[in-house]
Amino acid sequence: MFFELKDFCIDLVESKDLDEIAEVYNSNKQFLKSHMNRERVTNEWILQELELMKKSGFYSCKIIEIKSGEIIGIIDFKAGEEVYLSLLMLKDNFKGKGFGNLIFQYFEEYAKSQKSKCIRIDVVTDYDNSVLDFWINNGFAKVEDIELNWTEKILPAVVMRKYI
Repeated sequence: MFFELKDFCIDLVESKDLDEIAEVYNSNKQFLKSHMNRERVTNEWILQELELMKKSGFYSCKIIEIKSGEIIGIIDFKAGEEVYLSLLMLKDNFKGKGFGNLIFQYFEEYAKSQKSKCIRIDVVTDYDNSVLDFWINNGFAKVEDIELNWTEKILPAVVMRKYI
């Protein structure tokens, strides 16, 4: 286990988690449509994504609500002096309730405990302004505009960093 909060814990995704991880993605319809031009992902797609992330040195973790044992989100990151936070996604019905802020705060503490100096994220800029606002409100600053190539789609994005 990477870290535990009062109500949540963060641990590596396992093959038995594929259905619930797909549920997390599939509850975020706007994300899927804008990032991937699709309405759903399959367990096979999740498995391929997990393999690709692992080969690239990323940890793919599940966010578990302790009380229910339900996977309510995912977080992908690459550890180091600069932590690269690739994805923090919650099930749609958990958004807007402060859980994202809480989980990120604990993630930041985890990064500090690993002697990381900063956290980097790449935020797609053409689909939901609240995502960019979320990261700005959590202390990130825009560094540069870039294009991401994810699932063979070019996405306008901004690199953001937070020094910790």
